[in-house]
Amino acid sequence: MNSKVTYYTVGEICVLTGVTRKTLFYYDRIDLLKPVRRTGAQKHKLYDSGCLERLRQILEYREAGLQIAEIRELVNDPDCDAQAILEKALARIIEQKNEKEAEIRKLQDMITRLR
Repeated sequence: MNSKVTYYTVGEICVLTGVTRKTLFYYDRIDLLKPVRRTGAQKHKLYDSGCLERLRQILEYREAGLQIAEIRELVNDPDCDAQAILEKALARIIEQKNEKEAEIRKLQDMITRLR
């Protein structure tokens, strides 16, 4: 059975996922998302459906507040302890939330004193 592989250009990947070219090139540079092929004299980057799915997973992690190092470990190391990484990220984000709530209370107090 001969299945045809679909390749996507940088522009197509950007349209499909909403990422910028700059972000896509950054992910390539840090070995988070590499193109599967290069074509033409300009060596244009091409991505396949596996890359597209990987990028969507990366974006989901980013939207959840994970840091690049955490994402890299999750997508590059199939033997990593994903639950531990996610729990650590959650604890960090809850701490940041608590800090922001404290800042909000302080500002509200300052505003109240000015009235």
